[in-house]
Amino acid sequence: MHLTYKEIDDNLFHSPLPTDYDSRPAEVYSFVPSQYKSLTEELNTYSEELYYKDTHRLLNNYKFLNFYEFSFVSVFKQDKKVVGFATGYERDFYPKNSVRILNRYYQDKTNLRIDFTREILRPTTFNCILQQLELVKRLNFDSAFISREIRAVKFFEKFIKKLDIESGYSWEYKKGPFLLSPNQQDEKSWQSIGVVNLNNKSDFWSYWKCKQS
Repeated sequence: MHLTYKEIDDNLFHSPLPTDYDSRPAEVYSFVPSQYKSLTEELNTYSEELYYKDTHRLLNNYKFLNFYEFSFVSVFKQDKKVVGFATGYERDFYPKNSVRILNRYYQDKTNLRIDFTREILRPTTFNCILQQLELVKRLNFDSAFISREIRAVKFFEKFIKKLDIESGYSWEYKKGPFLLSPNQQDEKSWQSIGVVNLNNKSDFWSYWKCKQS
């Protein structure tokens, strides 16, 4: 897979439209919100407007977001228009000094959301992850993880294995389900996890509550 991303300003990364096949291609920019207020405000406005434009089953996760609350943000663009986003998120409920990447991963209803394809790791998504991992290192996190609901467990396992092969980082996958939020009664809170440990002293897995234990 041919990937291109570069730092075009301090803590601002960019990838052009991918040259490899991608059913939902987009340019990707990743940045620290406090450093790039115009990009952050653009995303805040976009998120507010989703209330009127989308009926996604998880729309509450994407509308009316304040992107200043996230450690870093990625935005997807086509023809200079926002068509999606993803964030880096840290919270007290997660292991110390860890961050959830590809968090609030949203793809525009009109431009990026299509019927099922067999693509495991699309170039646009891959560029986003690599950019976010650069920011993870810049911000001195010990670990970065991605999680997904158990209903998509087979695809997610393949996705993490593909990242392990292609990304240049060592990824570890566990099915769980692990509790990702304090609401134990919500089935969506129980998820599988893939993680990159950037600090060998990180004791990432011992932290999580697992439904099977």
